[in-house]
Amino acid sequence: MRVTIEIAGLPLYKTFGKSKKIEFEFPGKTLKELMSALVRKFGFEIKKFLLDNNGDIDMDIQVLLNGATYLSENRMQTSLSDGDTLIFKAPS
Repeated sequence: MRVTIEIAGLPLYKTFGKSKKIEFEFPGKTLKELMSALVRKFGFEIKKFLLDNNGDIDMDIQVLLNGATYLSENRMQTSLSDGDTLIFKAPS
C-alpha cells in the first residue's frame, strides 16, 4: 500500500530526506503497521518524535487522515487505504 505522509512542526525533515512530505509504500493496512514499517526504515528518529513508550503514536501528536478526520482513541487500529494522506502535527 502507498500513502503520503506529511509532517508539521516536527523535526523529521532530515529523516525524510529534507522533505516535509513523502510517499511511502508498506506491506500493511493499519496505522500500526505503517508505524512499524516507518520505524524499520527510518529507525530511532521516528520512535523519538512520534511514539510513546508503548510503541503507539504519542497522544500529543495530532494525526489527520485525508485532510478531514482527526484520529484519536484506538487510532493505531485505523484502517488505511491506498492513496491516503496522513499529516502528523506537533502539539500546539
